Amino acid sequence: MSDIFPDPRYDKLIGLIYQGPLEERPWQSALPVLRDMLDSQVASLVLRPPSDQDKGVILNSVRPKPGDSGDTLADPEDWQSASYREEFFSLDPFVNLPPDKVVALEDMLPDKELINADYYRHYLEPVELFRILGVDTEEPGGMLARLRFSRRREEPRFSASERRLLELITPHLRRAIQIYATLNRTTSERDVYAGAVAQLAVAS
Repeated sequence: MSDIFPDPRYDKLIGLIYQGPLEERPWQSALPVLRDMLDSQVASLVLRPPSDQDKGVILNSVRPKPGDSGDTLADPEDWQSASYREEFFSLDPFVNLPPDKVVALEDMLPDKELINADYYRHYLEPVELFRILGVDTEEPGGMLARLRFSRRREEPRFSASERRLLELITPHLRRAIQIYATLNRTTSERDVYAGAVAQLAVAS
């Protein structure tokens, strides 16, 4: 592996991926490192797709503008996350990818077709994004994670080595998502039991 990725950040990245479920804002440390290693404008992790009943969980790390300080996750209520969740998720052609397979948007939709698509004209173009690389993975309990990296139109396509990097981290992400899902299920079950005990105490 080291002959393919001599980047010393790789080992640190794997540690941050497993640290993600324990952070106050999940994967707040890993996403900026991932975004930087794949030289992308935005790194996004969708843990729960939006629906009519649920606004979902969408985490974004945006490349800082020159002069900006800090490198934290974007506000989940910023324009990009909110508009995608509320308006454009249904138009997104880049969903339901084959599990654990790294795919680029141009693999599915050639550039000429993309620029004529409503999804590009109404969502990607206003935020100056064009190229997307992504992977979907699912933990045994059913939680689906969608990891996406986006670049501007004038930037190059994602390379074979960048695709390979995403392939290598996908099994680690799947295990970390399993940890995150298990912790959340345990918390939910504990809250249910606590509520039941409280009701019994009142009844007594």
